Amino acid sequence: MSFQSGFIAVIGRPNVGKSTLVNELIGQKLSITSHRPQTTRHRIHAIDTRDNYQMVFVDTPGI
Repeated sequence: MSFQSGFIAVIGRPNVGKSTLVNELIGQKLSITSHRPQTTRHRIHAIDTRDNYQMVFVDTPGI
């Protein structure tokens, strides 16, 4: 059995739900969410580890 890993960067315009998406994908509230733009000001890394794979999500500020 091989172990696989990867990085997933979530990028997009401000206030479109990037942090909400990352929170849903990892199953916990790691990134702060708000209806106000520019809530995420720095990159946030979320690591999801399962039996045979690991994913590192990168939640980015709006571009």
